[in-house]
Amino acid sequence: MTRYPELPILPSAPSPPSAPRRSIADRYGALFVLSLAGLFVLTGLIAWFSWSVWGLRNVWEAIYVLNDPARPVAERIAAAQRLATNPAVTPRQLWDLALSRVPPDQARYLLAEALTDEAIAADPNGYALAVARSQGWPAWLRVLLIRPLAYGADSHPLPKAPLDELSGSNDPILALWAAYARAAGRDDPQARATLQAESHGDHAQLATILLHALDAPPRSNLRRSWLDAATAWLRDHHPEARRLWEQTP
Repeated sequence: MTRYPELPILPSAPSPPSAPRRSIADRYGALFVLSLAGLFVLTGLIAWFSWSVWGLRNVWEAIYVLNDPARPVAERIAAAQRLATNPAVTPRQLWDLALSRVPPDQARYLLAEALTDEAIAADPNGYALAVARSQGWPAWLRVLLIRPLAYGADSHPLPKAPLDELSGSNDPILALWAAYARAAGRDDPQARATLQAESHGDHAQLATILLHALDAPPRSNLRRSWLDAATAWLRDHHPEARRLWEQTP
């Protein structure tokens, strides 16, 4: 057999010194810092959302009671009162709940009564058209929902056509509120003359209150207080509103 020469045994080469272990921050650099910042921001957003939900627990509870047919009517009306006086409830929420047929009518009344000029701030024209074309709504609801147009007449541009439609309403009380909105928002002398003529008519007290509001300085607390007085007048003097509150348990 062929013999191969023996190979010399060579010493193994010394292993190079190991490189020092780098930290995560060294390996990822700015990306690591950015990830930490994003984690802190996400945690903060989750905490803020949770706190906001917790802070609105009374609102959600009141909305649940309001829309629960199994609850006594008095409790549902009380829930509507809490929502109407809670500054955390938005005008859009008040509008949607007032138009819903699920709550009792007295509760819907309170919600609609709480609406002011903030309800028309986003879209005065769309709001005015919605009220003007709302022929199927109860009369007490229509007259309550025209009030934001009166409250905002000196702050927001009001469209002419919807106000003219409302001024021709078969409900004389609704027509008086529309006349005020025209006089305050569009400086319409004919609308002022309508209020002055009615101040000696069947609804003299309401027309007089609205004239006082019209003569008060625009955007003043005095004008708003007169409009609040006209709002309170509706409960006892608008025929449908009076019948509604006479049925309150």
